[in-house]
Amino acid sequence: MSSISLYRLFAKKIELLSPAEKQVFFYIDNHISDVEKMTLVSLAETTNVSTTTVIRMCHKLKLSGFSELKFLLQPSKAEPENHSEDYALTFLETIRSGVGQLPRREIEQLSTRIVYASKIYIACLGMTKTLGEYFSKSLVTSKKNVVFTYDSFIIDILPQIVERDDLIIIISESGNTANTLSLAEHLKYNLSNVVAIVNNPNALISQYVETVIYASSEEFDEDVFKHHHAPLLIVIDLILNIFEKKK
Repeated sequence: MSSISLYRLFAKKIELLSPAEKQVFFYIDNHISDVEKMTLVSLAETTNVSTTTVIRMCHKLKLSGFSELKFLLQPSKAEPENHSEDYALTFLETIRSGVGQLPRREIEQLSTRIVYASKIYIACLGMTKTLGEYFSKSLVTSKKNVVFTYDSFIIDILPQIVERDDLIIIISESGNTANTLSLAEHLKYNLSNVVAIVNNPNALISQYVETVIYASSEEFDEDVFKHHHAPLLIVIDLILNIFEKKK
């Protein structure tokens, strides 16, 4: 039986939690050996809360997400040392956990829509430019009519260019930047078919677009992981592979 106590680790932060978050916290503290084997979804279902509640609880405990919490629950990792192996393991576990929680239905639906879309726009800003270019070139190779844009001027006038039946895919790391939100808001009132692929489960863009695909179930801590675009690439590759099967 594990000797780890969540209460001892986070006693000073418990009062920051909402009643639902406390419910999850004390369930974990009383079932640590079980939780070590659980996914984010299964924990949420067991405690009768949303996955967002679990993630929010982790953030209030100053953790990057559920993966880091599970990492702490391992007896040998209760007081993590600054070894590169531990750092790599935490990163890989975060990615693995995120892949396990990917919204399969939304990914399947987007792949199907790509098959039938007459014209596709892929819009990216910042570091996601390379991912968007890879995504668009792969679709062009499969004979899809794709317009890829990362230029801020073109992105600003995109709502005036797209037509009603066009499919617009926005790829964003945070889903919170001003330009990205402005584009999504304008497209919303343009009645366009918009899908956002983001890394951040708390992305504000979700209030403006028809569909959001969260590549990660946890918000990455920029101070810990400065480079964390792998989940977005995994989602793009998954969409492309399903598209190839469907076309």
